[in-house]
Amino acid sequence: MTESGIRIIKHIEFSKNDFINPICILGMPGIADVGKFALDSLIGQLDAQHYMDFIFDDYPAGAIVDDSLLSAPKAEILFWKDPESLRDIMLITADAQSLTPKGIYKISNFLTEIIFNLEIKLIIALGAYPVSSRKLNQKIPNIYASSTNRELLDEFLSKNKCQKIQKGVIIGANGLIPTLAKARFNIDGLVLLAETDNIAMVNEDITDLKASITLLEMLKNSFSLPIKKKYSLENLDDITKNLQNKREQLEKDLDTFQFIDTEDKKKSLYI
Repeated sequence: MTESGIRIIKHIEFSKNDFINPICILGMPGIADVGKFALDSLIGQLDAQHYMDFIFDDYPAGAIVDDSLLSAPKAEILFWKDPESLRDIMLITADAQSLTPKGIYKISNFLTEIIFNLEIKLIIALGAYPVSSRKLNQKIPNIYASSTNRELLDEFLSKNKCQKIQKGVIIGANGLIPTLAKARFNIDGLVLLAETDNIAMVNEDITDLKASITLLEMLKNSFSLPIKKKYSLENLDDITKNLQNKREQLEKDLDTFQFIDTEDKKKSLYI
């Protein structure tokens, strides 16, 4: 099934009537991958099931290699059925952001329509809020909130320890999807950004796990999610060390490849 450059792969057949009071939690790649890591962690914690994948022709032109298997960059929707039948959750993430502003608008509009068709009434987007090192809360990152609904924002702030975002621009699908959903379908949106060092804006190798875990703990407390202590601020050092070991091993593996230059052509490997 293809629609305007977006190929849809549906894993399970569902209708809107199969979900109970659903909300959507969104985390796309971005600064320090704060929202992406939080969303991926939430997917694992909830053992969420795949619903739909989307392959888009404005995603980066390359294949992702995982355990020697190739796959195309994609966006995906997963779901978690609440065993208490109180609130089901749709989870949306992607392997990459679109390469162009037009592409970001296109995929954001498309995902917004999916959210509307599933009769979701609330979207919660997760991301990063870059600040200078001297302003960064080194112990527990601050969380900044904005919303498409003033009453929703005031209610959330009254129950949670976070700050308003007074001015600024949230770039990419994390900010655009809730905004378009409100404008087109009157679906309320809440954007939660955990502060991270602004050096992450120019260094793509930085992954701020502390910021991601802080978002997860706020989600757990605010929406009574069954998130365990597998990812917590207490065991952050162990998680960071494990990821650093994996990164160093990947760099060693890449060093084993030989790059050949000849007079008429140059061979190279893209990862």
